[in-house]
Amino acid sequence: MESCILIIQQERKMKSRLSAPSLIVILFPSSSAIAASVSSAASADSWGLIIWIVVFAATSGSAVLNIAAMRSWDRNWGLVSGLPLLGLLLWGVLIFVAKQLDSSSHELWALEIFAWAMINLIYMVTAMTAKRMFVKSDCEKPTNS
Repeated sequence: MESCILIIQQERKMKSRLSAPSLIVILFPSSSAIAASVSSAASADSWGLIIWIVVFAATSGSAVLNIAAMRSWDRNWGLVSGLPLLGLLLWGVLIFVAKQLDSSSHELWALEIFAWAMINLIYMVTAMTAKRMFVKSDCEKPTNS
């Protein structure tokens, strides 16, 4: 309703004469366009929030896997499991600094962080498999007594 009043006031300021059919043509498309832009903005905000939650959950879960491995594995394997966390920290600092210098850089930062989480999961599965294979081969070696 407010958009209709604004349009009518603007038309009065222009001191032009509008017939009823032309006023209807102006009012209805503009009010639907305003409603569409408001609903699309709300939709975009809700999708942004959902994406942020998914990225945060995936990254947190992936990082927790590294932290648990660092705590339970011995020194060398713990270092192997901690390397991706160092990579995430450096990448996060890079994104933050780049965004401060140029706001148009790293527009897809959420995708970059999500990609790290997925690559980290593959890395950790590989590390766990390698560790298991090395431990198994060490157990199968004959002991010299």
